[in-house]
Amino acid sequence: MVTIKDISKKSGFSITTVSKALNDYSDISPKTKKLILGLANEMNYIPNSQARSLVTQKSYTIGIIFHENSGIGLQHPLFSKILESFKTEVESAGYDILFLAHKTGGQMGSYLQHSIRKQVEGIFVLCADFYSEELFELYHSELPIVMIDFEQDRIPYVTSDNEEAVDIAVRYLYDHGHRKIANIHGGINTFIGGTRKKAFEDSVKNLGINLNLEYQVEGVDFSKDDGYQAMQKILKLKDQPTAIFCASDMMAVGAIQAIEAAGKKVPRDYSIIGFDGVEAGQIITPRLTTIKQDTETMGKIAATEILKMVSKNKRPTLGKRAVVSGFLIEGDTVRNIGDK
Repeated sequence: MVTIKDISKKSGFSITTVSKALNDYSDISPKTKKLILGLANEMNYIPNSQARSLVTQKSYTIGIIFHENSGIGLQHPLFSKILESFKTEVESAGYDILFLAHKTGGQMGSYLQHSIRKQVEGIFVLCADFYSEELFELYHSELPIVMIDFEQDRIPYVTSDNEEAVDIAVRYLYDHGHRKIANIHGGINTFIGGTRKKAFEDSVKNLGINLNLEYQVEGVDFSKDDGYQAMQKILKLKDQPTAIFCASDMMAVGAIQAIEAAGKKVPRDYSIIGFDGVEAGQIITPRLTTIKQDTETMGKIAATEILKMVSKNKRPTLGKRAVVSGFLIEGDTVRNIGDK
């Protein structure tokens, strides 16, 4: 963390002068004060009093980082359910939640800076660019943090048992006679996208099914548009699959729309199975067959972990993974085609 000494060394002014400028003393010229304050801002300096308050005072506030790329925001059908469960748990323990923004009042600032200024006692990273510099700054701080669907040293995280869930989905298609199974997967550079893609490949191989690389199509952000565009690519293949596993329900909804736009039907022409168990998949026609994530349990576990760390005001030595099982919801989008 940047200190007054660091600013003094870089600016050439004495520690006393820097301290007076930062504390708005009147015996410092406006020009010097402006220069020092500007440099302090560039160096991401945080006043010691604010830094100390984080560990010496209890604010009973948990910071929330929620930033997703699809533009859905807090209406996200999966993360909103996890957040609601988390919120219920921490509120019952006497804590409030506070969303941490990229910038406040038009001023840029890192998540760590905002966390210190707002005196949050811990942070729940629900949805974000986990590989960003801002997040890595948080990872290397001492703030208690818990995350959803991302693995990082010393930070507890909660995730579904993706390997088990994907295997359930693929075996369900297999048991309904499908041997030509395509996969609309999430971004391979994301933790969940890569995890579910590998789980699909492992499951297919374990069942003795040929892994057709043309059947692997990426839908980067797990969105409905991604599913639609990915299915359009599958529809152009010479060798057509009979079933498609989609790594999210929203991609499954998009795939179904693409199939119908091409004049075909689900499940008559293609069987579809999703992942998440969000409401959107259960109100469409035909009703989506999917793997439902246990969002309530995921939110409760995340809350329990963050409250445990906050009470001790420290992170564990090693990040603990909490794995939550999902379960199959049978809808109307998978057809039994017999052994082929």
